[in-house]
Amino acid sequence: MAIFDSHCHLYWNEEQVSVAEQLQLASEAGVTKLLCVGTDANSSKRCLEISEQHPQVIASVGLHPNDVGDLSALGTKLDEITTLTQKGNWHAIGETGLDFFHNRSEAVSQEAALLFHLDLSDQMNLPIIIHCREAVEQLVTILEKRGQAVNGVMHCFSEGPEYVTRLLDLGLHFSFAGNISYPKSQAIRDSAACVPVERLLVETDAPFLAPQPVRGKKNLSAYIVHTLDAVAAAREQSVSDIGDQIFNNTTKLFNFAD
Repeated sequence: MAIFDSHCHLYWNEEQVSVAEQLQLASEAGVTKLLCVGTDANSSKRCLEISEQHPQVIASVGLHPNDVGDLSALGTKLDEITTLTQKGNWHAIGETGLDFFHNRSEAVSQEAALLFHLDLSDQMNLPIIIHCREAVEQLVTILEKRGQAVNGVMHCFSEGPEYVTRLLDLGLHFSFAGNISYPKSQAIRDSAACVPVERLLVETDAPFLAPQPVRGKKNLSAYIVHTLDAVAAAREQSVSDIGDQIFNNTTKLFNFAD
């Protein structure tokens, strides 16, 4: 069974583990496709470079909410993202969103950047990758007020099922990461159980959020097998029941055919 890691940051691990070694370990674990996700202009460029060197990798371009800064600097940063979209083979926009846990950027800047990425996603006909941490009510309100369907994914979904229906109604997919396997993550498991299988993705968010069996280590795409196990268990299904569907969902969303 093939596995698609729908969200990883290969460049943040490469000083300790080269990209080639990360991909080799991933391949040995059954991971045949990966989406390398940008968080600013420089990391997005690196994602594109990796994708051009390794055919099993595709790239996204975006500005993470923790990196948007204040409004005075935002325009320049978003211009850099726009310029990047004009060349290269991109498969997604983001990651973008809201993060009120770290609170490294002004809320007004985060919202402005999110709306920019949503418009860019529509203009380029590319799916959007949405990050949300301790801001889900604000995020859903913004998306509903915008009044348009959203083609994309709630990356590393970490909320309870009370928000699933509203986000499904907006058109979004849901990707689950290693934190679904943590003992205190029952609410996330409840969400994974109620997401329709055709909207379901899995990811590592490597090098972050290593799943429970390898918790404490730097996460690698190879460890996604543990996350897939945890998602299947939460749904009271086997990996063989849902694995191919998840792979196909991801391939279709990010337009990454063999």
